[in-house]
Amino acid sequence: MPTVAASHLIIDLPTLFAVMAFFSLTGGLLLLFGFAQNRKTPALALWGVGYLLGAAAATVLASPPELPGAWSLGIANTLMCCSYGMMWAGARSFEGRRVHPWLVAAGPAIWIAALQVEGFAQSAPACIALVSAITATYALLSARELWYARDRELFSRWPTLALVLVHSGFVLARIPFAHTVAASAAAGHVQGFGVAVIAFQALLTTFCLPFLRFAMSKERAELEQRKAALTDSLTGIANRRAFFEGGSRLLKWAFADRRPIALLLFDLDGFKEINDSAGHQAGDRVLLAFCDLVASSVRSGDLFGRLGGDEFGCLLTDVSIAQAQQMAEHVRREFAQLSLPDLAAKATVSVGIAMASEAGRDLPALLAIADQALYRAKADGRNRVARAPLVVVNAPSDQRVLAPGDVSRFAFADAAQS
Repeated sequence: MPTVAASHLIIDLPTLFAVMAFFSLTGGLLLLFGFAQNRKTPALALWGVGYLLGAAAATVLASPPELPGAWSLGIANTLMCCSYGMMWAGARSFEGRRVHPWLVAAGPAIWIAALQVEGFAQSAPACIALVSAITATYALLSARELWYARDRELFSRWPTLALVLVHSGFVLARIPFAHTVAASAAAGHVQGFGVAVIAFQALLTTFCLPFLRFAMSKERAELEQRKAALTDSLTGIANRRAFFEGGSRLLKWAFADRRPIALLLFDLDGFKEINDSAGHQAGDRVLLAFCDLVASSVRSGDLFGRLGGDEFGCLLTDVSIAQAQQMAEHVRREFAQLSLPDLAAKATVSVGIAMASEAGRDLPALLAIADQALYRAKADGRNRVARAPLVVVNAPSDQRVLAPGDVSRFAFADAAQS
C-alpha cells in the first residue's frame, strides 16, 4: 500500500496495477451486463472485452513475475494493445461504422514484431515509448469516432470525448517521460511528480470511462424510444403526436418573430379504393411514394407528418401564400405523374392551404381552416389545390372580415381534367 516516507508519498506500482485491474474488471463486467440487457448495441460487448483485456494486462503487471521479465512485459503490453484496439472497435461499432479486425490487430502485431528486434526488449524506455504510441493512436481514433457522431444530441457523449482526449494526451506524455517511467518500474514505485500524475490519470480514466460509455448507450436507447414514439412506423416521418407537438412550437416561434407560416393539408384521392382493389401492400407503396416525394420537397426547417390514414400535414416556414401554393401544386402534379407497379389507376392528391393568422394562432384552429379548403378541393373534383383566405383582423368598418368558413378557392388540375 502507499506509504509515507522521507516526507513524501511513495506509490507502490504493484498495488497501483492491482487497483487498475480491479477497476478494469468491474468496468468490463458492467459493460457486458449492459450488452446482455441490450443486444442491439454490440459496442458494449466490444468495450467490455476491451476492459477485461486491460484487467488481464494490469494483473500481469501487478503479479510477481513467474516468467522472465521480458516475457512478462511482452505479454502485458500485448494485452494492453489489444485492449485499446477493442476500445476503438467499440467506438466504431457504436457509431454504426464497419469494424476492421486487421486494423484492431495491427497495434498488437506491431508490438510483437518490435519484440523480435534484437535488443529492443531490453530497452525499457523504447518499449514504453512504442506501447504509448500504439495505445495513444487507438485512443485518438476512438475520440475521432465520438466526434463524427450520428447522434450528437447525446449529452454523455461530450464528457466521454473530453476524457478520451485528455487520456490520449497523458498517454503520449509517457514518451518524453519514458526514462523516468522505466526507472519507476525498475524501482517498483512511482518516481517523480509527473509520472505520479500520469499514473493517477490512468487510474481515473479506467474508473470513469466504463460508466460514461454505459450511460451513453443507455441514453441512446432512451433517445431511440422517444424517436420511435414520435415516428410513423410505416413511412418514417413524424406521426400525429410529433406533428402536433412540433407544429405548436413552430407556430409560437412564427408569431413571436412575426414570420409567415403556411399549413398544407394533403389527402390522397380514392385511397380506400386502392386498398380494396390492389391490396394493402399496394396502398403502403402509394403512401411511401407520396412521403418520399414530399420529403424531398420540404426544407430542413419545415415539418411534415402523417395525421392518420392517408391524411398528411406540412408546415412551411417563411413562405408567402403564393410560395405555399406553388409547392402544393408541384407535389400534386408530380404525384399524379408517378407510375407505381401493380396499380392500374393513377394515385392523386388533393391539397388544402391555410396561412397562420389571428384566427389560426394554434394548430387545431389552423388545421380546421385548412380542412375546409381541402374539403372544397375534394368537392370540386379532387386532384386540386385550394386555399383558404387570409383573415383580416382589426379591419376598418368598411372592410369585410372573412370568417374561417369563407373559403376562397384557387384550383389547379391537369389539362385533361379541366
